[in-house]
Amino acid sequence: MISNIDASSPTGNGHRIKLLGIDLIFGGIDNVFVYPSLDVDRLRNALSRTLSFWPILTGRILVDNDDGYFIEFSDKSIPFTYAENDELEQWPDLPVVVDDATLIQPFIDSVQYKPEIEPLLRIKVTRLLRSNEYVLGTSFFHMVGDANSTIHFHNDLSQMYQNHKPLLPRPVFERHSLAKEDSTFSSSSVLKLYQNTNKREVILERLGKEYTETEPVNISFSSEQLDKLRFLADDDNDITMHDALCAYIVVLMNKHLFITEDKYIRRAYMYVNYRGVNDLLTPKGYVANAIIQPLSSDFSNPLSLSSIAKTIRQLIKRIRQEDFLQKLVTSTNVLMTQIIKDGHVNFVWDENEVIFNSNYKYDWADQADFGMKNQCRFHTMGVFKYYFRIFQLNPVKGENGIWTKDHGGAEISFRIPKGEIKEKFLAAWKKDAQENFFNVK
Repeated sequence: MISNIDASSPTGNGHRIKLLGIDLIFGGIDNVFVYPSLDVDRLRNALSRTLSFWPILTGRILVDNDDGYFIEFSDKSIPFTYAENDELEQWPDLPVVVDDATLIQPFIDSVQYKPEIEPLLRIKVTRLLRSNEYVLGTSFFHMVGDANSTIHFHNDLSQMYQNHKPLLPRPVFERHSLAKEDSTFSSSSVLKLYQNTNKREVILERLGKEYTETEPVNISFSSEQLDKLRFLADDDNDITMHDALCAYIVVLMNKHLFITEDKYIRRAYMYVNYRGVNDLLTPKGYVANAIIQPLSSDFSNPLSLSSIAKTIRQLIKRIRQEDFLQKLVTSTNVLMTQIIKDGHVNFVWDENEVIFNSNYKYDWADQADFGMKNQCRFHTMGVFKYYFRIFQLNPVKGENGIWTKDHGGAEISFRIPKGEIKEKFLAAWKKDAQENFFNVK
């Protein structure tokens, strides 16, 4: 059953914003949230009220071939689908990032790229009749904003569902203006991911081939284990648990995945959210794609936890230097605009490189729990070769029926080659964990 939800107080009034090159991500952020109970009518009402201060989501994409891409705040309805499922006994025990899209895609009504026609948000609720659980599927168009923006909306919806006021800051939709490109900076190696591009069909063919040659891996780390890795990487507290986790995965790969040194991972791309450095560039509450993917320098020792962690930390510190960030974002914006004009995709990296696309700083389940603390489970899709996605752990229901959650624990998901090499890799990780990482240096 599909209904249309309007903002309780329409506030868009036809306002338009011009999108930046870095906003041009043609797809949806698709997620599911699983709850032990949910009042669907109450959710519809909460969504209507939330849309009143998220008028961007009631808008449509507009394309001017001469002037680029826009979002018009057109105060249109959001499709809300309700369905019932009598096949599943209960929601299955799944990793946070699910490789098999057929397991959760039926619970999501995904947005599509259709300018002037397609809504920028779709909601689907499925009641599991046998367990009386509820699955909330949300699809948030990526041109509106990134993970930070998506979580901001979900938290506002959660607050409204509980009849609480949304937390500050309120969402800000106006895009910032950028200075002229520094042409000398655009050739910097830190921007390599925006320089190495290829046609979409070539990328899709490569991903299809990699999918047949690899298998998914999902590894969980407790908060205690991550703190241990952080201590081993650096005892002066400069390194974060996230830095240490990324470094450990690279060490594990270099020691147990590759036969020869020439195959070692020597550099990493890090997805970096650059909010909080400059309020003019990213004002508080900024709803947009404020993310960049810079490349680290070479690891001085590709087998050293400390060396790799410190190289990652140095990259992030460098990105957060205000003058450097301004040049980086400006050049990234210009390069992304050109990539789109060329019909290319920048999902290309070299043999000795990996990508860390991490959501570790966000607790998705906690931010959208609708008041059911430590009882909401979160899932998303998309696992690729040597492309590491990191999320906080979901809560777990014990045999006594009590829910618990290891806050600060993490799950990392990726794909590696099939067969013995995968088994060797996993055996090495299990041995390290059993030894409390005693032999990790």
